[in-house]
Amino acid sequence: MDTAYYKEFAVLAETNNFWEASERLYINQSTLSKHIKAMEKELGAPLFHRTTRHVSLTKYGEALLPYAQSITRMEFEYSTLFMQLKDAEKGVTTLGSIPVMAQYHITGLLNAFQSHYPESTVKVIEEDANRLSSMLLTQRCELIFTREPKLSAEKNSPEDSPFVRIPYLTDHMVALLPAGHPLASKQEISLRELKGERFCFIKESSLMYELCTNACQAANFIPEIAFTSHRLESIFDMVSYGNHVALLMNQHTTPVKNAMLAPESAWSTVDIAPRICSQISLCYLNNRKLSKTARNFVDFCVQEQSHPIPSHRL
Repeated sequence: MDTAYYKEFAVLAETNNFWEASERLYINQSTLSKHIKAMEKELGAPLFHRTTRHVSLTKYGEALLPYAQSITRMEFEYSTLFMQLKDAEKGVTTLGSIPVMAQYHITGLLNAFQSHYPESTVKVIEEDANRLSSMLLTQRCELIFTREPKLSAEKNSPEDSPFVRIPYLTDHMVALLPAGHPLASKQEISLRELKGERFCFIKESSLMYELCTNACQAANFIPEIAFTSHRLESIFDMVSYGNHVALLMNQHTTPVKNAMLAPESAWSTVDIAPRICSQISLCYLNNRKLSKTARNFVDFCVQEQSHPIPSHRL
């Protein structure tokens, strides 16, 4: 039996809907239906109860599901391993990074590394910090640039963490306010002063969303979240119209001042006091030998940390 059929079976069992499963698998419904029927014919038992709208597992399907999930997981793991071995031979490594690469000068660091090691290649996957750790643990990435709450990063000592952390920089939370806001001219404000405002946050399920909502709750109020987006320019645009405020990290705002977005005069950044900080770190697994390219990248980053260059410092 084609092992891909087990993945299709597992996805259908999760969604209980042929249309949704086929969309997730990027195949048409008739092909998915044929594959499931082929499985049932080979196994000699029905795997699903079918209705016009939904499907549900039979007792045979329920018995097969954990094995199908295991086969799917194992296939992903060995496929990933083979891809990494081939990449290592070609001088390729994969780096996972928080999406704000330009704001944190990560793109400059990558370009500097590429100039020093033209025979090497760093493939980059942008993802939210909440997913980067699992991507490193499952070896989808060999290295990651990730964000953690400052206290969390400090508590994760080498003894109780699977990661080696190289500190990159620390950032702090700011309020993004419309230019005409009564608090816009202040140097710093407390979060409690923003109670009752309509907030713009970076998208739900992101670490920034969690940091902002937790900070508001710690200030004894539940924020009214009127807008969420994964695009910083959309958040700046919403604030510039004067009806919303936003919570971001200070470094988020740095390159926007030079971008062709909402003019800087339309908004103001004010520090939050007491400071709420996050730590950006370069991480890799402490129990895994790095490929030559990954090792060179880590060494290059440490060297940059010792001899900082403003455009791409560590």
